[in-house]
Amino acid sequence: LEYGSYMAMVIKGAQSGEDVTYTVTYPFSYFDAQERLDVYRRFGANKVDVSLPAVVGARMCVEGEAERGVIAAECLDPVSFLRRMADMGTLVRFDEVCHRRVSIS
Repeated sequence: LEYGSYMAMVIKGAQSGEDVTYTVTYPFSYFDAQERLDVYRRFGANKVDVSLPAVVGARMCVEGEAERGVIAAECLDPVSFLRRMADMGTLVRFDEVCHRRVSIS
């Protein structure tokens, strides 16, 4: 990996009867100098990794895209969440790798 700090999610399941594991990695420091400047101009800060997702999640709850009551972030629709993050002007970029176990007998 070419960056220092990554968040990784490992999702295991089955697809078409086969075990599948997805590994999604997201670099915490994915901004280059120009991207940091663009984010700063847009938000007045360039460290929006915690605040912006909280704002997006709160908006989704207020606008009825989540169940009422106390919910966890993983209960929000991920595609809608990531689309809203991008619409607000932050970069939504991550690496996704699919691993399949294959047996030849």
